[in-house]
Amino acid sequence: MLTVFTFSWRCPLQAGAQDTRSTELTPAEQRTLDQWRGRDEDFFKPTWYSGVKLDAAPEYFYWQEEQNGKKLLDESGFRFGLELSCKEPKDRGWLWAARCKVYFGAVDYDGQTWGGTPLKMTTDYYGGLLELRYGHRWGLGESQYLDLMGGAGVEGWERSGNGGKSPAYSEFWIPVYLKAGLDLAPKETGWVGGLGLKLPVYTTQIADLEKLGLGTVTLHPGPMVSAYAEAGYKFTKNFSLTAFFDSYWFKQSSSVSSNNGGVVAFQPESKSFEAGAKVGWTF
Repeated sequence: MLTVFTFSWRCPLQAGAQDTRSTELTPAEQRTLDQWRGRDEDFFKPTWYSGVKLDAAPEYFYWQEEQNGKKLLDESGFRFGLELSCKEPKDRGWLWAARCKVYFGAVDYDGQTWGGTPLKMTTDYYGGLLELRYGHRWGLGESQYLDLMGGAGVEGWERSGNGGKSPAYSEFWIPVYLKAGLDLAPKETGWVGGLGLKLPVYTTQIADLEKLGLGTVTLHPGPMVSAYAEAGYKFTKNFSLTAFFDSYWFKQSSSVSSNNGGVVAFQPESKSFEAGAKVGWTF
């Protein structure tokens, strides 16, 4: 019969106590030790919300419409946005990203009536977007990532004129777009950047002319390629400040009759530009 001797110890303050403790670890204790040594990969995985970022995003907005190279109208002014975004926290490989945003603002309208009379008023904007992207991440030096991303999104906004001498009307725009580009991201702190192209592949525009007794018109402005960009810095693991640029370009739509036959209308070639800043907090 084999006899096994087990080493045991006693706390000096408990001298004379009858119970002893073996140096052999229990399964639970061994797992805890493995976790702290980094052998358990699941222990240090990021939490589900570690890539979520909330941005306050004021912007300067400009909209222009033209026909045959002649400007018909423009709108300009400030809008305010609130953006929630998330990018999968990975060191390399395939990853996804998502973004949603809401915004509003009142901008100055400088244009003309359908009859050609000069017209100045205010245009109110209310809108939002939802965007999903997928791509691949590479390490770039010791402190940065480079991401090649592509995806799609849908945006919608209401554009309503008010304050003019003639009755105003509302427009509802819903572009579905594709986008692709490069993102620069820090591992914890550092430079933030992005550069790419965007194409509104299918756009629905509904002009509500009921106030004018002309019914409604549904138009489909054509697609044109435009650009987007951003550059900034993440100062801590939470706080970042980023400048951004975005745009939409639309070709002139076909002429369409309203639902009650009251008018035949089209949307001229249109371009929008947004430039602003994002003050962000990453959770």
